[in-house]
Amino acid sequence: MYDLEEQEKVDAIKAWWKTYGRWVWMGLLAVAVGYGAARGWQYYRSSQEEKAGVLFDAVRTAAQQGDAARTLQAAKALQAAQSSSPLAPRAALISAAVSHVKGDNTAARQELEWVVSNAKEPSLAELARLRLAGLLADEKKYDEALHLLDGNRLPDFASLTQDLRGDILLAAGKTGEARAAYQAALEKSKDGDVMHQIAKSKLDALGGR
Repeated sequence: MYDLEEQEKVDAIKAWWKTYGRWVWMGLLAVAVGYGAARGWQYYRSSQEEKAGVLFDAVRTAAQQGDAARTLQAAKALQAAQSSSPLAPRAALISAAVSHVKGDNTAARQELEWVVSNAKEPSLAELARLRLAGLLADEKKYDEALHLLDGNRLPDFASLTQDLRGDILLAAGKTGEARAAYQAALEKSKDGDVMHQIAKSKLDALGGR
């Protein structure tokens, strides 16, 4: 059982996510659109994947307009036409972000699952796992979310993965394990990094370190 002070700290972290979680996703969407557009144009120009490039541009345009239905339609068309294209998982990530922001988590989950299963670039698959684990946690499928994170092994994602693991464990009521995950996130990040500061603030809130 939590004592009252510890429960208040746990509730504070949960309240932060409830308040700002949507904005985190919108930030991820902005990054995904910007990164995807830049990388997409490079691939379009270098590999001359004309059809994939046209479909990807349709995804990008629809996403910038906030049209979840058209974004999803274009992303799925790209997956069907050229699933091996490096643009396909990027389009799926963008579509998942738009769908989530618009409240369609079913579509978001399906797109993320496609990336996890089909992306040839490990970094894209790991990013999809992070987002998918967050959605599963929102549905209180904590064990499934934690198991999904076990697939993330790239050093560049280590801190972010451990931080999310801590959030999920905290939501599941496992404060001690959450504290250990935040500590791992802190150790796997560098002083001055955003993730370092976030992990430190959560540890401090829980009385960790």
